[in-house]
Amino acid sequence: MDLEGLVVEDLLENTKSDKKRVKGKAKGNRTELSLCKLLTKHFGVDFTRSVGSGNRWSQANLSETAKQVFSGDICVPDGFKWVIECKGGYESDMHLENILNGDEGMSRLDEFIQQVTKDADYCGRKPIILWKRNRKPWIAMYREFDLNEVSFDKFMVYGEWRIVNFETLLNGTIREAWYEKTNSSN
Repeated sequence: MDLEGLVVEDLLENTKSDKKRVKGKAKGNRTELSLCKLLTKHFGVDFTRSVGSGNRWSQANLSETAKQVFSGDICVPDGFKWVIECKGGYESDMHLENILNGDEGMSRLDEFIQQVTKDADYCGRKPIILWKRNRKPWIAMYREFDLNEVSFDKFMVYGEWRIVNFETLLNGTIREAWYEKTNSSN
């Protein structure tokens, strides 16, 4: 049998990349659900994953109410001041030595900042990035001027952004740092 010119496809090659994509999406969902549980427990009100989390709703012409619901990765309660970008993993993409060695900065972090800032501008809330690495505590990234009345002993600076342990941030702030003042939130 003459096999010259015969092309053989690796059928497993395509399924490997599809599995990785599915695993990444499932991991993102688990990370968002974990964050919702943490926020719900801390604030005593329900936080849920946004419908279509990961979609770019800012490209659609939505009502003001819909903008509040569909902005960010987490659907927040009424009066919550922040739009949340939730990230999990990225261990191989974000290293401190990239900043310290002058390597092209933190391009992945820059992408996250651009994404959450766009969402914040779209819905009129403050941007915050909450990042969970594998087997590590949650980290919060926020602009200094959005919480300028709060200071911490241990934090990092990345441009106008502050990076702190999220639990420290939650425990070191009052409710008004997170919610608009209303008669019902005394």
